Parts: sequence; structure tokens; C-alpha cells
Amino acid sequence: MIKLKSLKILLVVLFTLLKFCCCEDYGFQLLFTSNTEELEDTEIKFERKLPKWLKGTLVRNGFGKFEMGMRQFAHSFDAFAKLSSWKFDGNGSAYFSTRFIESSFYNDSLATDDIAPYLLFEGVIPEFSAYDKMKALMRGIDNMNVNVYKFYNEERNSSEYVALNDFWKIYEISPWDLTTLGAVTPHIGERSLGGSFGFLDLLSSAHPLPEPGTRNHITFLSSVSVIPFFSNTISLIRIKSAVEREVIAKWDVGRVPYMHSFSVTENYAILFANPFYVNVLRMLRKAEPFECLDWYADEPTTVYVVNLNSGELITMSTINVFTMHHVNAYERKDKIIIDVSAYPSPEFVKSLQMEILRDPTQRNAFDAHAQLKRFRINLTKNKINYVKRDPKTKIPYSMNLDMPTINELYRASRYCFVYGIVLKTDNINLSHISIVKRDMCRRGRDRSLYIKYHYPSEAWFVPNPRRKSEDDGVLLVPILDGVRQKSYLAVISAKTMKIINRSYLPVVIPFSLHGRFFDEIV
Repeated sequence: MIKLKSLKILLVVLFTLLKFCCCEDYGFQLLFTSNTEELEDTEIKFERKLPKWLKGTLVRNGFGKFEMGMRQFAHSFDAFAKLSSWKFDGNGSAYFSTRFIESSFYNDSLATDDIAPYLLFEGVIPEFSAYDKMKALMRGIDNMNVNVYKFYNEERNSSEYVALNDFWKIYEISPWDLTTLGAVTPHIGERSLGGSFGFLDLLSSAHPLPEPGTRNHITFLSSVSVIPFFSNTISLIRIKSAVEREVIAKWDVGRVPYMHSFSVTENYAILFANPFYVNVLRMLRKAEPFECLDWYADEPTTVYVVNLNSGELITMSTINVFTMHHVNAYERKDKIIIDVSAYPSPEFVKSLQMEILRDPTQRNAFDAHAQLKRFRINLTKNKINYVKRDPKTKIPYSMNLDMPTINELYRASRYCFVYGIVLKTDNINLSHISIVKRDMCRRGRDRSLYIKYHYPSEAWFVPNPRRKSEDDGVLLVPILDGVRQKSYLAVISAKTMKIINRSYLPVVIPFSLHGRFFDEIV
């Protein structure tokens, strides 16, 4: 009897080990599993003492809940927004908080125990009725689950913290306790730029950029005309506060492209208009932005270069490419160097649907690799060239990074290092994720960090105040430990790419997209 019981225990252990060893994405599904628990200033312990100069708060935005009632989101990008923060007081203590953004979309959905009809990246399952789709189109996007940012309000002499999506509307938040302060619709003087008659102001950027030499930021707004024979427009916008905006330049376009991010140098803004255009008639019918975009694989990419001082616009074209994230850009005499993380088509984004991400066979089947590409703009000749570069690296997949992060002190300046994550580094499993450091100066300083069954999100670079080099600092990276099925924050040396400290959290954090470190929030 004892031997039989021991045999059963042995078989269970062997089965568990076999299952574990054969599973290349152990625990990966937790990145796309709802976690509704909310915490405020829960003390967390790191394995070692934290450096005293690491003082401030990391705030990240991303996914929290993937369904409501009987409905679920078709695409991961539509999950209800949830913030997470790590507060470092500079004395060795650290505190963790996590909270949903209480948008109208979230509150209305909670009240009805159903996903409320607002505009989404894709649809819902079961899908909305025709009436609800029209209601969603009129309400617009209200789910700010992509990024967080700080704007300076000169009139109030204070900072304003906001959550963003690729839309004109934003939400103001408190980085101290992650409460939602309310929706903000930006204005030009006394006039709201959004909501002009006959236009759908659908697309903006979740990645505004600082305007060098000022406390302002730059973004753009794409407006789709729903009236025949009226042109669509793109506006380059100067952000003077969360509410106040100023038009730098505005120009007509035949078709409105999808753009997620862009670049800014000392004197210019550079926008890559992917040949991925809004289909207005389909938008009015389906009310699902991503499903209403047409990709033209044989068309060049239009590039807009706008002078930040005069508003002068230069238009040029380059190779067909789909860019999600720009890395950095800077000026050298009469030229602009610009680096982007690009894909051969938008198919990668389409593949981030919930059905695909939750099915190992489907998610391992699509091409998940981005490619770092460099372009050189000649301002004298008004011409742009794609610069083919030999990687010259012992880590070839370092060229495949996305979710790029740099030392922000080098924004709009000549730089060497970009950090990011690379999916499917074994060319088999999407969940085989590495954090990489790419040396854009090609001096052989590429580095990589991979831990089996550990799944990192975007890194954020915090510079050492006594920095001696561009890479003197740490990366703060949320990572899911699939074995322990727990999330932790890793503190990684930006120079060596080795984990130097970590703290496990009391809750699992679903996949987060972007965030920032605010050194004034303690």
C-alpha cells in the first residue's frame, strides 16, 4: 500500500516535471489574464539595498481586465486600462500601487456589467449592435491604456500628469495614489480643436515628445473628413499644458495614415505616414478603427518634416515600411539622422488579438520581429535615404527590438544606446523574450538578457545623477516569472545588462505597454 502510494506521488511529480520541461511558455498566459486587485502604497522588499540616488516613482500603463460580464475584447489593445507604480523614497524603502483608470468607459461598463459601447481598437465578442456601433463612433475612444506623461502648465507653475492613447482626448491622473482626476479635451485658445463639424478627430499620438529648449511638448492630430470633397488634415501641435494647445502647422491630405509615434529634433518634427490609411466609409459602418485601415504594400512611405519655428512643411517619400515606435532623431549640420523600429506590414499588430495570444500554436506562427532602421534626411536636397547598416554584432537579434527606450538626456541628440525587448529570439516561441541593448554607434557593445520562463515588458532608463557615460544608470523592468507565477520589478545595470536587484510583487501585473519615471514624485 505504501509502495503504491509512493509510486503515485512519483508519477505526479514526473508528470509535473515533464509538463514543465516541455512547455516553452510556462505561465505566459498570465500576461493576458485579468487581475482586478487594487493596492495603494504596499511596501515591497528588494533583495539588496537600493542606491540612494534612485529616488522617484515609476508609473506604468497597460492592461488590467480583458472582459466584462458576458463580453470580451477581441484585441489585447482594448483591455481596460490599469496603472501600476513603484515609489522609491531614496532611503531604501519602496512601495507598490496598482489601480484602474476610472474612465467613463470603465465606469459605464462596471455599472452595466457589460462592455459599454465606446470606440475600440477592434470589436468585442459578442459584437455590438449597429445602434451601439454608431453610439461608439460618436463617443470616441475613452480607454487610456497606452502611456503616461507629464506636461508643464506655465500659468499654474505646476506639472500635470496624464494617461494617453492614440487619441486627442486624455485623462488627468494623480501619480501619487493613481487616482483618476478626470477627462481633458484640449483647446486652442477658447476653441476646442477636436469635434469640428464634418470631421472625426480620431488619431493622435500616445508618445508626445519634449520640444527642445522649452517646457512644451509636441504631438499631432489627424482629422478625417466625413463630408465628400472636403480634405482630411494633419496638424502638428504644440502642447502648452494638458488643456492648452497651439497649431504649429496644418496641411491637407488625401488619405489619413495611422501613426503611433514620431520624432523631434532641435528644430524639426518628423512624421512617417505609413501607407496604412483610414477607410472612411468602412469606419462609418463598422466603427472599429483597426479594421477600417487599408494597407498598401506597394506604396512608398510619405515623410513629413515640419520646422518647429516657422511651421514650414517639407514632404518626401521613402521605402514602404510600417513603424510603430520611433527611437530617436538628431541633427548633424544640414542632415537629420532618424532611427525607427519597423515592421514589413501591420500584420504583427493584427496578430495581437486575444484568440491568437492565448493559443500557443497561433501565437508562435506569426512573424514577431521588428527591425531597427536608420534614415538620413538631407535638408538641402529635401531627400531621405534609407541607410542599410551591417549589424556587426555577436547578438544578431539585437536589431529586432521594439518598445525602444533611450537615456532621455540624449533625446534629440546624438546617442549610442537603445534598449528594448525582442520577442521570439529562438525563432520558435513568441514567449522567448529577451531584453537587449543595441549599440547604434557600432562599437561592439551590444548586450542581451534572457531568463527562461520570464517575460519582460518595456524597460525604462533611469540615469545615475553622477553619470560618467550615456549608459551609466539602471533599467527598471516589470517581469513575469512564469515558474513562480508572480511579477517582479527588476533593476538591471544599463551597462552590463545584468539584474542587480529585484522585488517580487503581491499581485500579477498583466502586460503593460509604456511608462515613465518621475523623479519629483516621492
